[in-house]
Amino acid sequence: MIAELEEQKKLLNGLTTQLPFSTNSLNVLAKRYLQKDENNEKVIETPEQMFNRVATALAEVENNYGKTSQQIEQIRKQFYDVLSNFEFTPAGRTLTNAGSMTRLIANCIVLHINDSMEEIFQTLKEASLLQQAGSGLGFPLHLMRPAGSPTKTSQGVASGPVSFLNVYNRSFGVIKQQNRHGANMAVMCVDHPDILEFIHSKDKEGNLKNFNVSVGLTNEFMEKVRSNDPSLWMCTWKDKKIKPRKIARDENFIVKKVEEVNMTAKEIFQEIIQCAWNTGEPGCVFLDKVNETNPIPGLGRIEACNPCGEQFLHDGDVCNLGSINLEKFATPEGGVDFERLRQVTKISTRMLDNVIDLSDFPVEKVNQVFRNNRRIGLGIMGFADLLYQIKVPYNSEEGREIAEQVMKCIQESSHEMSQQLAEEKGVFPNWNISIYAQKGIKMRNAALTNIAPTGTISMMFDVSGGVEPYFALAYHYKDILGGDVSLSYLNKHLETALKEANAYSDEVMETVIKEGTLKTARVPESIKKVFVTSMDISPEDHTRMQAAFQKYCDNAISKTINFPNSATKEDVLQGYILAWELGCKGCTVYRDGSRQLQVLNLNKDKEKEILVKSERSSHNEKADYFKVETGYGPLQMHINYDDIGPTRVFVNLSPIGTEISGLASAIGILLSKYFKLGGNPVKILKHLNSIKGDKPHGFGPNRVDSIPNGISKALRNHLIKTGKIPDVSGQVTLNKMTKELKKVYEEKAATAPIGVYCPKCHSNNVRIEGNCPGPTCFDCGYSECN
Repeated sequence: MIAELEEQKKLLNGLTTQLPFSTNSLNVLAKRYLQKDENNEKVIETPEQMFNRVATALAEVENNYGKTSQQIEQIRKQFYDVLSNFEFTPAGRTLTNAGSMTRLIANCIVLHINDSMEEIFQTLKEASLLQQAGSGLGFPLHLMRPAGSPTKTSQGVASGPVSFLNVYNRSFGVIKQQNRHGANMAVMCVDHPDILEFIHSKDKEGNLKNFNVSVGLTNEFMEKVRSNDPSLWMCTWKDKKIKPRKIARDENFIVKKVEEVNMTAKEIFQEIIQCAWNTGEPGCVFLDKVNETNPIPGLGRIEACNPCGEQFLHDGDVCNLGSINLEKFATPEGGVDFERLRQVTKISTRMLDNVIDLSDFPVEKVNQVFRNNRRIGLGIMGFADLLYQIKVPYNSEEGREIAEQVMKCIQESSHEMSQQLAEEKGVFPNWNISIYAQKGIKMRNAALTNIAPTGTISMMFDVSGGVEPYFALAYHYKDILGGDVSLSYLNKHLETALKEANAYSDEVMETVIKEGTLKTARVPESIKKVFVTSMDISPEDHTRMQAAFQKYCDNAISKTINFPNSATKEDVLQGYILAWELGCKGCTVYRDGSRQLQVLNLNKDKEKEILVKSERSSHNEKADYFKVETGYGPLQMHINYDDIGPTRVFVNLSPIGTEISGLASAIGILLSKYFKLGGNPVKILKHLNSIKGDKPHGFGPNRVDSIPNGISKALRNHLIKTGKIPDVSGQVTLNKMTKELKKVYEEKAATAPIGVYCPKCHSNNVRIEGNCPGPTCFDCGYSECN
């Protein structure tokens, strides 16, 4: 208890909390959501104060609608209670900015790129302002004319949508939003003549790194794919039928040749599948399915979605997100507390509706559309935790029935609350052109439910993200690997279940730590069936679960359909068809290990030769971690290695963004290049070891003279540990691990996917979540999409 209190004070700058946050959760809170001092360095509020700040700011909106001070206080208490009970949280932007001096915005916006140079660059200007403010954006590209089309103004030819996508990508690459680049989604409908170029736009490593890409599929196209229709697929531009084309460009991306090709719908779909099988992109969105439930048809068709695919929006529209934590609604009898779920849903609906009143975007078009539609995106997280608690397998009919029941409860309760708010405060301004006007139902909000991946807010509550199952039942953390606290994190519900079944043992724990699942563990079959992880679940069961939630959801679901590495392209193709047949609005697949394989496939010829000559492959790599105290703070090093020796080095020194941190990272990059070219790690030791600095740390054998000197010490200890050089000091490693558990970790490292690291802290304790293209880090809380 004392140790936990001291750890709290360390993370919270001397402050403490009475709320049951884990150390990992407090790390996320401190780095992402709690208010900092004027230098943005030291935490100056507790989690209780954060929740009160948010609850108070959102409750005070009721002043605008004639509520008394007593009514406002009651609403504030309701808001605070659902937050502090871990039952609900709004999106991270609201947690950070509500009640602070910073502009409150939402992370989901769609902007159309229309077919004129003026409109293309006007949208880029607006998008840049929104990116700077912290918003993520979605763009439909199929509204721009095809490459090679004549242009009247310049008497030339159009460069095409993909060329402007590259312009947007480069522009967004230089815009920082709260210390990170913005997430973006580009969508192109499959009937656009440039669809082939778009499908392959991310084939080359590093292309469009600021964008996800998804192909918009129509019902006509999917029918032809399913039936294997032999007729040629015809694209459309301005009501004219055109064959799909291959586009050749020079080194400056100027169109040199446009060639029409004869392809069936199935053949085009196979092009999509090939890319998705390799890298997980492009994803697919079913635009006709989306528009079947378009709540405001008077605004026209919906053409694109937000970066994670759960929000399909009209031009200029926004959706502010929030998520109910289902973990908190399991009953001791093994059921779901639907009565409390209804109450929390209604409180959360009011809270998110009030977020709209406080939000202010730097683009007036967005403010206008946003306020006219008043969309909210109420979703869930902790679904896997709920199923673990009530002992229902994720990959079962009963699990899907629970999903339907839960989502139906949230859907109906949120709609009831929106109708109540419409009576209190009025309908949304575009109500008269909505489906609700046609039905005679007064609504405060055009749409209310969707399910986002949740990212770091689920980490804040220590639960599973969105509708996803757990990726694994045990994780390694950097403080564990550094030897400061403990050696593993075991899923809390599994630990309880094992103890209840009298099946908890060190042997079982070591198996879970080593493998991440219970497949080979000696535990009752009843526990194995319940505690499944993402790779234990078939792609079909993943898809059917997405469809179960979609049945009672206004908008869409962010979900990854996990395939084993051995999955064939036909398996992936059938997965997309099943998602469409079941009524899903989008589908994102991830074949285990595919992104690492793609990186290897895209290495330059010279790099391939070096790898072949040295017979070294990242598939055989293990990972080692060291933390060294320096005069500039803790230096963290990840060293990847194989049987020959070190292969890659990742160096991290907080705070990120400083000159010294950048130089430390640069040393790691140069060391990695040196090792890749066959450099001898022993020879580099003396050079790094001899460098002195202006802030030495420690005394005697523990003295660290400089950042390079600290790196040399970690590298030396690694070489001793792996038997490459003798241990002359008697101190084998910096990590304080027992031999038994060190063996477990090293075996885990040998079989774990190596090569994907957090871009912020360089930890390899990451995973791909939802539809997010980049990693979510379980050490520092970084997420590219939250």
